[in-house]
Amino acid sequence: MISQSKAIVIKSFSYSESSLISRLLLESGEKLSLMIKGAKNLKNNKSVLFESMNFIDFNYYNRSNRDMQLFKEGALLNNFSNLKSNFEKMKYGLCIIDIIDKALPKDYQDHQMFNIAYKCLKKMEKNENHKITFLFFLLSFSHFNGYSFNSFTVNNLNSEKALDLFINNYNKIEYYEMIDHLKEVDLDMLIKKTIIFIKSSIPEISYVKSLKFIN
Repeated sequence: MISQSKAIVIKSFSYSESSLISRLLLESGEKLSLMIKGAKNLKNNKSVLFESMNFIDFNYYNRSNRDMQLFKEGALLNNFSNLKSNFEKMKYGLCIIDIIDKALPKDYQDHQMFNIAYKCLKKMEKNENHKITFLFFLLSFSHFNGYSFNSFTVNNLNSEKALDLFINNYNKIEYYEMIDHLKEVDLDMLIKKTIIFIKSSIPEISYVKSLKFIN
């Protein structure tokens, strides 16, 4: 059966002289392992499509009895070139990808996780504050995995209301008041405390090596 999906590329690595294996976060929220035969062939150079953080649309041969599926064809929708060209922002973007890779359960399947990851990468691409964006990714990741920050408040909003406002932006005035408030706090310390809390609930996040570059 041929399936179609949009996806964020988590990471890719070589398999044989000409092929790649790529791990993707599908728009359904599911993680998928994909074999791309002939990806490094100079005539088609499919490897460009599977760079980490790329947002792609692709078709693949889907067999339920296989752990790895086979790539058919695809197109690049966004490579987040502005994000990747800024080393400081790229560090936080890679942390998002690394957390999904290392700490998101293998059988997890919720489109909200894909939506928030894509939304955060897009905000960083558009030059919105990358530290605030990453903080809300951490809050989202914890929330979608069943853990909330009861003591976390932003401009008199609890964590769930602040998160809902960040994701849905239903009140622009309140949204920008919240963002302006966060610009006045020590974001590095707030991110550090948030990571410590998540580690106590989701120990797999300790395997996310990229976090050491922002702490």
